[in-house]
Amino acid sequence: MALSKTRSGITDDNDNKTVNRKTLSKTAKEMGVYLSTPKTEKFSEDGENDRLRFGLSSMQGWRATMEDAVTYLTSLIHAAYPDLDSMTSFFGVYDGHGGQAVSKFCAKYLHQQVLQHEAYSAGDIGTSLQKSFLRMDEMMRGQRGWRELAVLGDKIDQVSGLIEGLIWSPRSGEANNHFDDWSSEEGPHSDFDGPTQGSTACVAVIRNKQLIVANAGDSRCVISRKGQAYNLSKDHKPELELEKDRILKAGGFIQVGRINGSLNLARAIGDAEFKQNKTLPAEKQIVTANPDINAVELCDDDEFLVLACDGIWDCMSSQQLVDYVREQLSSETKLSAICERVFDRCLAPTAGGEGCDNMTMILVQFKRPVGSGTLEEQQEQQLLTDQTATTDKGASGSRSGPESESGS
Repeated sequence: MALSKTRSGITDDNDNKTVNRKTLSKTAKEMGVYLSTPKTEKFSEDGENDRLRFGLSSMQGWRATMEDAVTYLTSLIHAAYPDLDSMTSFFGVYDGHGGQAVSKFCAKYLHQQVLQHEAYSAGDIGTSLQKSFLRMDEMMRGQRGWRELAVLGDKIDQVSGLIEGLIWSPRSGEANNHFDDWSSEEGPHSDFDGPTQGSTACVAVIRNKQLIVANAGDSRCVISRKGQAYNLSKDHKPELELEKDRILKAGGFIQVGRINGSLNLARAIGDAEFKQNKTLPAEKQIVTANPDINAVELCDDDEFLVLACDGIWDCMSSQQLVDYVREQLSSETKLSAICERVFDRCLAPTAGGEGCDNMTMILVQFKRPVGSGTLEEQQEQQLLTDQTATTDKGASGSRSGPESESGS
């Protein structure tokens, strides 16, 4: 299968994800990065509209802090986001490093920028996503950016225990009720260059039969097409030739799989210290927020979509996860429960190594149009819908193409 890996295609490459940071696990444990026992409490939600069902969950695990943030926007099932058009859904996973403030900033503002951009109004969702990723770095500079990051950071520092493991998503009043042009402010931090912490961003936008994925970092989006896993994003690691070339040309270096010996990601929002070359545009800095964009036409063979942080992909390949989700779907109708079972499957028995990271996952199941498929398939789909409606009624709001992978 020879398919493209840019705006209009599905790439057929093996998953070459690296886990160089695992070589530092012993040192990290000694420095108190891990808890004595994992936090396995989960924050989970479910929802649906006439086109899809979704479930999402997040778990802190062995990490001493929770740095992932997840947001979801579907114009028909969440009244908190009335400004999205009636045919569009938005899902995003943001995996922070060095703290939560940048991932929270993205969860709060990135979708707003997508909606505001003129390209979105013209139907060019890919361009609006790309510009919005880069816009996050611009917005986090200066006095206003510093102040907003400080507020988000304070919200994190003032909570503990179970709350640290919860999914954070913007309140309706914060997220979508008003827009502004993010005017600059004068103050003691007017020369603030941006945060030293950062975040990955993996976003999927679904409009009619179009699925557009934007990714910067090593969170990943995977679609199941007739049981075959296809990667809709690429893990941006420093050793990839394209990333390595940019890093070296911008004046950086790679040591033990890490940029300048510290960051094991080649693309991220934030991380301002890697974006200080004034002679280069944002797309060519040592670390860039510029996302890969992949647009795919959905078909009846597409079953579900998964977005998850690297805490999942460190433990399971894309195909392994798709196989596991399909197996669970045969008996489980609540999608967030499947996400929770994935976490339990991935969680390491002891601190150190794979299975010790924060875990965040969104599972989106596509609904087939009325009348599609065989009579037997239609009956099965209707039974699943009825079961879901019954389950959701009793447990609403509970808390508790593509790149093919072969040889998994």
